[in-house]
Amino acid sequence: MKRIVIAAMAALSVSACGPSQTATDKILDVAYSWKDQGFEVGKAEQCMNWTRQVLVAACGDKFKDMQTLEPWDKAFLGENDMLRPEHADSLAGDMFGNKIETLEQVQKGDLVFLKNTYGNWNPGVITHVGIATGDGQYIHRMTSNEGIVKVQDIPAHEFASALRMDSSLCE
Repeated sequence: MKRIVIAAMAALSVSACGPSQTATDKILDVAYSWKDQGFEVGKAEQCMNWTRQVLVAACGDKFKDMQTLEPWDKAFLGENDMLRPEHADSLAGDMFGNKIETLEQVQKGDLVFLKNTYGNWNPGVITHVGIATGDGQYIHRMTSNEGIVKVQDIPAHEFASALRMDSSLCE
């Protein structure tokens, strides 16, 4: 009888803890901890650095400088454009997961890539990144408001693609 009670209590305590967090949950928990907070205030072009900090906190140090050499916008890049980990397109590659090509297919936790949001880049170049929160919105570190992390609607006219990250990257 004593063993049955102990087993029942153990089962109850496991179910009370709930299932382990998914990669999406981990990423969004970290991202939301930044909501309405400043990140590198006053410094422009920090959207990918913020996104990387979220991914490092949720998924590990491998995201500090991981990048693709074949970004999805490579055909639009100029001859002298450099590929760097701090650029918005640095995680926009097939090696990290599945490319999502329509805004309607975007799910919470996907990385959202926008094109032509600022600067003198060629048309089609990915210039901004954030993390989808669901319901057509994303959380991102804005440049236009001096660096405050906000949740906003994903602008359809600037949507380039999204990345549904391979879950093995965030275990």
